[in-house]
Formats: sequence, structure tokens, C-alpha cells
Amino acid sequence: MIVPPPSERIRFAPLTLDYLDVMCDLHGDAEVMRHYPNVFTREETQQWIERSLARMERDGHSFYALESLETGEFLGQCGILLQEVEGVFEAEVGYLLMRKHWHKGYATEAARHCRDFARSRFCYKRVISLISPENIPSQNVAKRLGAGIEKRIIKWDLPHDVWLHV
Repeated sequence: MIVPPPSERIRFAPLTLDYLDVMCDLHGDAEVMRHYPNVFTREETQQWIERSLARMERDGHSFYALESLETGEFLGQCGILLQEVEGVFEAEVGYLLMRKHWHKGYATEAARHCRDFARSRFCYKRVISLISPENIPSQNVAKRLGAGIEKRIIKWDLPHDVWLHV
């Protein structure tokens, strides 16, 4: 498995079923999941991880578990996913953090690191993020990375803005 090297404060690890319990905590938090249709059950979280592992096998990248380099604590997930956008597969940087780690710069640091890794390791010229128009915190992360809205699409039966990272 190809995993990004550590960033300043974050270790990136393959998102495996070893993380099921903490991922259930992440996916079971209604505030964290407010821009998803619902919180996930344990079974749905297991399926999420299994899909991530399949993507890792197929594409060479997917979501990574994020851990604090200082404490080893689980922070959340971030990664590079191939997403179909209007018939074209695009490299997307996606992120989701435990609520107790919000407002500490981890999402921005992890997303920047994954965006740069997508370009340097996988040579993606275009990197996007798909963000709900109501998801202001994720939009703020994208803005801090210099991304801007390219267009609005319907994805997963919901409106999403395509943020293009420059």
C-alpha cells in the first residue's frame, strides 16, 4: 500500500478494519456526519472501510487513517479518491475529522498533504474536492488551500460544489 509520509503533525496509515471502533465513533457522531444523509451503523462503517481497501488495491490510494504524531491518537480520515464527475474520473481530496480535533488545523494540514501527494506521487494534474453547498467548515478548508468553486453538480442525489485545487 502506498501511504503518504508524515506531515508536520500527522501520521498517515492505511485505513484497515483495525480502525473499525474509532471509525464507528467518527461515523456515529451526528454533528460530524451532518452533511451526510445519516450517521453510519457499525455495518455501514465496516463496508466503508472495505470499499476504501478495495480502492487502495485498485487505484493505489484511498482514505488514510490520521494519527497524531505526538500522541498516536486517532484524528480522523483523509485521502485521495477517484470520483466520477460528469463522466470523467477526477482525483478528489476528502477529509473527515473527529469533532474533538476540529479547529486545530488538522483538516487543512491533512488535505494539503494529500493534495500534494496526489500530484507528486500519482501525477494528477487536477485535484478537486466535492463539498456540499451547506458545508461551510469544509469550504473553509478548501479556501485555505487556494481552491475555488468550478461548478455545481448533483452527486449521490445531492448538490455538491466541485472545488478545484490550484
